[in-house]
Amino acid sequence: MGDFAMAKTTKKQGAGTSIEHYIQDAAEIYLAARLQEEAEYHGVSISQSADSLNEQWVDYCNDRDVLGKFLKSKYRTNVDRVALAIVLDIIKQYPNEKFDFKCVDSEFRAIGKKGDLLITFCSGEQVSVSVKNYQNGFDSIQVCSGTFNSTLNNFLFDSTNCTPGTYINPLTGEKFKGSNREERDAIVSKMYPNVLSFYHDLDKINDTIRDFYVNSKEAEYWDNVSEQWEKDCKKVGTLVAELVNCALSWVPNSIVLDRLQKATGLVSDEHLLCIGKGNYLFSLTNAKYDILSARVKNATHVNITNRGQSVFYDICDVSGVVITINQPFTLQKNGAWFATNEERFEGVREKNDKGKKVMLKWGQRRPAKSKELATSMNTYLRLKSVL
Repeated sequence: MGDFAMAKTTKKQGAGTSIEHYIQDAAEIYLAARLQEEAEYHGVSISQSADSLNEQWVDYCNDRDVLGKFLKSKYRTNVDRVALAIVLDIIKQYPNEKFDFKCVDSEFRAIGKKGDLLITFCSGEQVSVSVKNYQNGFDSIQVCSGTFNSTLNNFLFDSTNCTPGTYINPLTGEKFKGSNREERDAIVSKMYPNVLSFYHDLDKINDTIRDFYVNSKEAEYWDNVSEQWEKDCKKVGTLVAELVNCALSWVPNSIVLDRLQKATGLVSDEHLLCIGKGNYLFSLTNAKYDILSARVKNATHVNITNRGQSVFYDICDVSGVVITINQPFTLQKNGAWFATNEERFEGVREKNDKGKKVMLKWGQRRPAKSKELATSMNTYLRLKSVL
């Protein structure tokens, strides 16, 4: 089972820098297909839909010219190594049930849900599952990412979920863009006036970074700024970690805790499935996860510290630290300079730069793509120490 895909070979235009993303998306469809295959093989499926699911991931890969790469990927191997065990665990947990699997990633994103996989039981119960497939294991899992400024936005405002960077004004209930500094300042000055200066500090950092790396003549070529970039990633990341920690000291600890409980996914109606390196963690069938989730749900406070480029959040209950969240800050090139991950070459080469063909030297700044250079924040949940 699982080798259905050796058929079709229709090719379309390559995905370029999106190849990794396409392979990850294909792996989510493939996961649903493999789980459905195992359910059908063991006589516990509601329908016979595995063939249809297999066709979906094959077509998805062929449409993006990544079939060969996907078949050789660790993402596919990760799924193959755990699919049977996952289904057997569900059978053990629900001995008198039959069930089907479906990939709902794009369908759920459109309505603001996080689920990637939907399990439907014959009883009518449906379980939404957020899937995280890691090439190198899941000792820590990424639960959130964004920019320096969105870090504070995520703590102070509810997100609309459907539109990245768009939040709900708690004073009016209306939507606003986090990038709209004037509107943001008006809200923050009324709700958390002591936090406003930290926003302005982050604004200045963002503007300074972009003015130099995106707009200056000096940063036209990567060779001119590569050493400075490494220094800035560390220096700026360290400064921002300290600023964020100080800013959050002016926010009620209960609000910080509530946001972190939601961000981790540990307090949620949706379940979590992590797979990688032959292992898996499925909240639906893992008793230790149930205990962890209950402790996080009943947590009393958060201890916040900064060290180096990171802010650390210790979620605590009456018994002590339940789990630690690590939030590092840095800068993200996002392909701003041409071919820096390739061997050097002489002269110029043609490059499609956001839809426009340009001729560039090795390491030369891309006129359009460089506008996507950004500050970067990631949020990691340290699971290894607690499960």
